[in-house]
Amino acid sequence: MTDPSQQQPRPRPYPWFFGDLRTRWPILDFYERFEQIVAMVLSFFLILVILAALWSLATEVYDLMAHSAVSGFTHDAITIIFGNVLSLLIAMEFNHTIFHSVSHRGQIVRVKTVVLIAILAIARQFIILETEPASSSFRILAFAVSVLFLGIVYYLMDKRDRARQE
Repeated sequence: MTDPSQQQPRPRPYPWFFGDLRTRWPILDFYERFEQIVAMVLSFFLILVILAALWSLATEVYDLMAHSAVSGFTHDAITIIFGNVLSLLIAMEFNHTIFHSVSHRGQIVRVKTVVLIAILAIARQFIILETEPASSSFRILAFAVSVLFLGIVYYLMDKRDRARQE
């Protein structure tokens, strides 16, 4: 007969959100420790920003739903909400990258992720562009060229990463 304590999964020695940081702490040099501390503090503040943005988005959606019964959905209100959703996704992606770097030893922020976040930010600008009264064609062209070149950079970096894995 087996011991009942062996049937239960062993609890992790440290909280899940630190990963194996505490076990790696003695082998990290000074600057790596500094990076990890800054990343954890930055991640904490980003969590607060994400929660505040989520609350703001929820109240805006509630107000839109409450007032839409009377006045109907307006195009400006919907684009503002989509812009806020994309802002929230950008913050979450950035926080995920920082949180992942704390959980696993590695770069704090990968360049490929920064390029992806930049593409998301410009896509957000395209969505909210219509609500701005004086959108010049030069600005639209600048956004389009930026997305094109960032897309090319992202494609080349992804192709390089896939070639390394093979």
